Amino acid sequence: MMAALLSILLAVSSVTLPLGGTAYKKTQEGNRHYVDGLYEDALRAYTEAQVELPEAPQLFYDIGNVLYRQGDYEGAAEAYTRALLSSPPELEPVAAYNLGNARFQAQEYGPARDAYTRALRSDPGDVDAKRNLELALRALQQQQQQQQDNQNEDSNEQDDQQQQQQQDQQQDGEQEQQPQEGEDQEQQQDQQSQNQQQDPQQTRPEATGEPQQQDGEMTEEQAKRLLDSAAEDEKESLQRRMRARGRPKRQREKDW
Repeated sequence: MMAALLSILLAVSSVTLPLGGTAYKKTQEGNRHYVDGLYEDALRAYTEAQVELPEAPQLFYDIGNVLYRQGDYEGAAEAYTRALLSSPPELEPVAAYNLGNARFQAQEYGPARDAYTRALRSDPGDVDAKRNLELALRALQQQQQQQQDNQNEDSNEQDDQQQQQQQDQQQDGEQEQQPQEGEDQEQQQDQQSQNQQQDPQQTRPEATGEPQQQDGEMTEEQAKRLLDSAAEDEKESLQRRMRARGRPKRQREKDW
């Protein structure tokens, strides 16, 4: 396809550019270098031709071809775009087609689609433009799908990170609410000591080996002493009664 484009280029340049002028001579020189693969020399010749004809669309087209061959697809696309600003009808389809190729190579499939569409409007019978348009549409669909997948992956990663952060925050909160074992015991002891200092009536008595008596209650020892005392009193009472039985009763004197 590039060979066919070069033939159109040479024909357009020969007809449109003024014969015998410096721009014409430099353009012819650039065309020869281009065919020989001397792209630096061709680019220099086309640039020198632009000194005389700075807005000639054919020269922008020629420069675009050189940059495309050199792999500078962005530069080539810019040159083709400049050529299409004022291109004659015979130059428009090939310039648009090459613009589509440059955009396609740069993986700019949307602009490539638009360029191929413009080429087909100018030349509906261009089979290569139809085939490349289909390729651009297919590549554009895949690119959009890939971008959507990447966005979904990023969204899922963000959701996972947020969920993990929430779990970490929840765990940190639970750990703060649950003091350590040693710290818990120490806090309880400090609280008890503080309560004792604030309320002397609640001070715990020292252990004496004897159960503590509460108000109104009798201890076991007191109850034992009381029983012993009652038993002793009962014993003495019984002895008194026995002694009394051994003595004769006093008779009443009968009064005759």
